[in-house]
Amino acid sequence: MANLSDKIYAASIAFLLCLAAVRSQDSDLINYFTNLIAEGQSAALSNQLPTDASMYKPTDDSVTDYGTFDFVIVGGGVGGSVVARRLSDMENQKVLLLEAGTFADDDFYRIPSMTAYLAFSEVQWGFRSIPQKTACLGIINQRCSAYRGKGMGGTSILNGGIYQRGVPEGFDEYAEITKDPSWAYKNLLPLFKKSEDFHHNDPDAPVDLEYHGTGGPLYVQYVTPQNPITTTFLQANREVGNKVVDYNGPSQEGATVFQLYLKNGQRQNISSAFLDPVMDRKNLEVLTESYVTKINIDKNNKKAIGVTFTHHGKTYTVNADKEVILSAGVYQTPQILLLSGVGPKEHLEEVGIEVIEDLEGVGSSLQDDPINQVIVFRSNYSAPSGTLQEQLADYLEGRGPLTQVLSAQGVSFLRSKYEKKLIDLELISAAAGASEFGRRYTDMRSETYHALWGNTTRGLAINIANVNPVSKGTVRLKSSSPFDYPLIDFNMLSDPEDKDIAVMYEGVKMVMDLMKTPAYQRYGAEFIANPIPECTKHELWSRDYWYCFLRYTSTAAYHTRGSCPMGADPKKGAVVDHKLRVFGIKNLRVIDTSVLPVTMSGHPTGTCLLIAEKASEDIKADHK
Repeated sequence: MANLSDKIYAASIAFLLCLAAVRSQDSDLINYFTNLIAEGQSAALSNQLPTDASMYKPTDDSVTDYGTFDFVIVGGGVGGSVVARRLSDMENQKVLLLEAGTFADDDFYRIPSMTAYLAFSEVQWGFRSIPQKTACLGIINQRCSAYRGKGMGGTSILNGGIYQRGVPEGFDEYAEITKDPSWAYKNLLPLFKKSEDFHHNDPDAPVDLEYHGTGGPLYVQYVTPQNPITTTFLQANREVGNKVVDYNGPSQEGATVFQLYLKNGQRQNISSAFLDPVMDRKNLEVLTESYVTKINIDKNNKKAIGVTFTHHGKTYTVNADKEVILSAGVYQTPQILLLSGVGPKEHLEEVGIEVIEDLEGVGSSLQDDPINQVIVFRSNYSAPSGTLQEQLADYLEGRGPLTQVLSAQGVSFLRSKYEKKLIDLELISAAAGASEFGRRYTDMRSETYHALWGNTTRGLAINIANVNPVSKGTVRLKSSSPFDYPLIDFNMLSDPEDKDIAVMYEGVKMVMDLMKTPAYQRYGAEFIANPIPECTKHELWSRDYWYCFLRYTSTAAYHTRGSCPMGADPKKGAVVDHKLRVFGIKNLRVIDTSVLPVTMSGHPTGTCLLIAEKASEDIKADHK
């Protein structure tokens, strides 16, 4: 018996020593992340965003040959990362991916709740619109922010991390526009499922498992535990008669919970998901800090033969035996085409660039969704709180507030009275707060921001986005220099019939109805009725007042698309055909959200993934 007691005692001591070691390790991790967050926040807030790309200028006039590859991909964002993964599956094909940024998968970037700070960090290009006339009027200098991620993974580095495929009827419209039935949603569903590794880790979240895939590169999950405001939002939608659905299922219309590309509560950007597992492939080269200045085109037969780029102060040319693939994003893809002599003849001649292909649609139909995030309600709601150390302990287990980008995860996709086919309204639940950081993030003028909030510092909100606007803007060159940022004109809420702002106004009325439900009234929700000074010339809370309010306080949702749309006829504005090949230029494709010809009624990352998956299959079929 004594021998058994000794063994039990020894085992107990071993267990306690192991437990102490684990606790010490956890304590070290928590200290590490505590310091990391403080340093990351400080670095972001002290960073000055660039206003041009002069950091990529070469230091001399020499040009070096970088060799020949089968495929040269420009841009390591969402589309470029997926295409590089899929094309390098062909072991006998050499693939080069050029990315202006660096690998952006540091521990700080992976913390979802730190996302707002990334808007000021070195992984942000710093683009802004030209001064606007019909939206962003309360923003400093009336210049909307145009956030875009710089680095491997593109904007998936710093966006909301939302995985949304797009409204099924939108893909059916793609099929009609391109006269290609392969774009119909029923034909695309297998490709969506191919990319996905879905985890239904929130049993209260609506799901239709038949529409989800497992085992793909992209880990998709929910934030847990479900935020009380998310639960309240879903119940309020039920009370006004809205269905609760899986928005990545057969129908997007209704209320739901965001699905996110997180893995164990950490952001998994698209490059990490698709490229990290295959970076050791011998036929794949990824060259970061490489800024493409033009596509090299053989003028005799109008064929893309490679690109010119700068890297660490030197200029290089690289040849593409089979194709050049532009995945530089919705602003820089049209910019590079224009710099290469492909675009509207009149504009190219205006900035002194030789016209190789007169293609009117390049940069001519930019769209973004107007969003309003400042219709706020007082309440007695108190968010669950805890120390940073307690939140970090949860984070290390893949749950809790640090795993969420947004303050709540409830969303509804609805049709206004103006829409019969697609979805045109997105309502997003939120807990809101007033702060100088919040004002800086929105870039709103101080007088407008403080008038909105008055003496209130905390509240509830439901953000409103028009996700099927008709207004269109442009991307144009500032000059013939590739190191000048492009001129971005969102031109939101500008349609002559005022349909876009009427849809936003419908959204305001829906928000007011939701806040009157028993679900929200249990928190005493009451509209903060502080007028903004710019709109007091109108009768308070009249339609004219709200229209004015919406023009001053709405900004871009960063659901940007359409600057190089696909279609069947370049004379009607199409830039690429149904296989995303640029009209008039051989061996050149565009694979990013530039090609979207119509809205996808929401967040475009999932749609961009699909486009890249489909295009990769087309390219493989063309080069067997």
